[in-house]
Amino acid sequence: MNYALDTLRLLIAHDSQDEAEQLMNTLRNAGRATRAQLALGEDDLVRALKGGAWELMLCRPTFGDGSFESAMAHLNRLGKALPVILLSDDYNAEIVRNAYKAGARAVAPKDDREMLMQCVDRLMEFLRLRKELQHSEITRHEAEKRLSQLMDQSRDAIAYVLDGMHIHANDNYARMFGYDSAEELAGVPIMDMVSASDHDRLKKLLRSRAENASQTNELECRGVHTDDSEFDATFVFSPSTYDGESCTQIVIRAASLDENALQERLHEISQTDQVTGLYSRTWFMEQLDQAVAEAARQGQLAAVLYLRLYGFEQHQSSLGMEGADDVLRAVADWLREHSAGGKLARVDGEDFALLKPVNDLDEAGQLAEELRAGIETLMPEVASRTAHVTASLGLAFAREDARSSQDILTKALKCCNQAQRENNEQGNAIKIHDPMDDVAAGSSEAIALSIRQALEKGSFRLKYQPLMSLEDENEHVFEVFVHMPQKQGDDLAAADFMPTAAEQGLAGKVDRWVVLNAMRAAAAHEQKITLLVNLSGYSLGEPGLAEWLTKAMRAAKLSGEQVIFQFSEGDAVNYLKQAAAFADAVRKQGCGLSISRFGGGLDPFKLFEHIPATMVKFEGSFTQELSKAESRERFAEIIQQARDSGRRTLVGFVESAAQMQTLWSLGGVDYLQGYYLQAPMDRLETAESVDS
Repeated sequence: MNYALDTLRLLIAHDSQDEAEQLMNTLRNAGRATRAQLALGEDDLVRALKGGAWELMLCRPTFGDGSFESAMAHLNRLGKALPVILLSDDYNAEIVRNAYKAGARAVAPKDDREMLMQCVDRLMEFLRLRKELQHSEITRHEAEKRLSQLMDQSRDAIAYVLDGMHIHANDNYARMFGYDSAEELAGVPIMDMVSASDHDRLKKLLRSRAENASQTNELECRGVHTDDSEFDATFVFSPSTYDGESCTQIVIRAASLDENALQERLHEISQTDQVTGLYSRTWFMEQLDQAVAEAARQGQLAAVLYLRLYGFEQHQSSLGMEGADDVLRAVADWLREHSAGGKLARVDGEDFALLKPVNDLDEAGQLAEELRAGIETLMPEVASRTAHVTASLGLAFAREDARSSQDILTKALKCCNQAQRENNEQGNAIKIHDPMDDVAAGSSEAIALSIRQALEKGSFRLKYQPLMSLEDENEHVFEVFVHMPQKQGDDLAAADFMPTAAEQGLAGKVDRWVVLNAMRAAAAHEQKITLLVNLSGYSLGEPGLAEWLTKAMRAAKLSGEQVIFQFSEGDAVNYLKQAAAFADAVRKQGCGLSISRFGGGLDPFKLFEHIPATMVKFEGSFTQELSKAESRERFAEIIQQARDSGRRTLVGFVESAAQMQTLWSLGGVDYLQGYYLQAPMDRLETAESVDS
């Protein structure tokens, strides 16, 4: 989904109201709808930060009794992930370097309005992408939860298997075989669930499914419980998908269980830990999901404390398993009384987690210290012996820029591990996550290294998203997107690493890698494929690019009509001469030419005087604003104007049936594209190729 900022919510920390108003006029004259508030001192700033949800902040080095440094300290203390542009009196490398170290997202000379607008535009794009990512993560989590709920509500035991290994199961399935949780089944072979006397029949069935995965098979056999007991069961194998991958679904009904027994087993499933009586990890993650969503919507800051008992293995050895469980229960009871109303759970063996809304980082840090100090004084009596207990705590936060609940818990866990390594590996310490650590991990230096490694290894990943033609259903057009794998976390999209590639002089090499590999994929496909290939503005001016592209097409045995090169309206404006020369060169080879993000400028049709585009892909915000009558009418006019000029039209970011119906009714649209129709795929697939 594409998110456009209808109105930029702007906070200005300035020492002059007149100059602040001039900044506002600059933004408005540039077409940026803005709602702003002025802070003339520290008190004003703190009130504004606590009272509103802001998207961008402009800050002078000093504003009344405040300073840029104090402003950044307030942002950090309040847990606000607010991008800041420093409006500096001077502009040199040292000032820029220090500003970035303090947490600024950009630096602009106070009187350079052009540079300021460039900074604002970059950060608005960053905010849009952040919201898009948040929405995607929330949507994915909601979908996964719905799937899990459906599975858990089923009276059948259900599991998903890939390559003979379990990848997911409901609790009913786990309990049927004697496992405490479905998580324990991850990676367990399906062969382990069946009696040895039935292995040959199961192997035969699996070999048959390997040859034809579309079939549904039943196997009556003996299931094996973890206590080595066996029971009669019927395994039903059928094709399915899980987490986007093709796999096998297994549904099991135990012959020995009637409906009442099965229902009773379902009711036995609980969200509580059997040892401590606290909630389970599953329940905690659900609560954290809600906190992430709330942070994204309302800016509500929440702290996640990950607590691990030190030396728990020693307690198990000296007190026995039951004695160690008594220690866990004592700690759990104490935490329940002193968790200040937070949501508490046991998430692993000797690990606990606490989720609590807080006003700022200081409040969270104080709570963490109280818990650490309190546990240190806790000395439970177990088996007539006094157990000495200490704990290490990691502290992370659900902020408005949080990506996912799992990401936050992982950060808290990593901090806990760091705290445990302190004090000569004795723990009893607290480590608080620093958001600047994430910035460093995603620094331009780290990204540049990743780009070079990806080029050397050829490890970039291509995604192909189809365009749906409204005139010819047999036409196969795919837009090509490039992603860069990361050792940790999700792949980086082009928008996240191509600016760094440009800075390092690598943008042209990345573009050429994309073109070459996409053409090879298209040439190898049994159907005639047309590629819509994105080129960055950074590489348009490279000498010999058009000539190289021609050679690449010939080598792949693709005709010019099978390739449409695309660059954005912004790049076309910024590299007008280079874009025009490139357009002339590729058009001579019969290639198409598309301008993406079209319609965002004040007069985008003037580009056609210089660039003979054959197609336009409209700015995504047009699709998102279809529900507004005024926006819809304006969009219809732009579409028709593009059609009247002889260009084919592409509307992307179609996310719902309502949007699709509206676009259909507008007329003048040649192609539709979006997740509602088809998400980007890892390989080129047409309906014909899938069917065959």
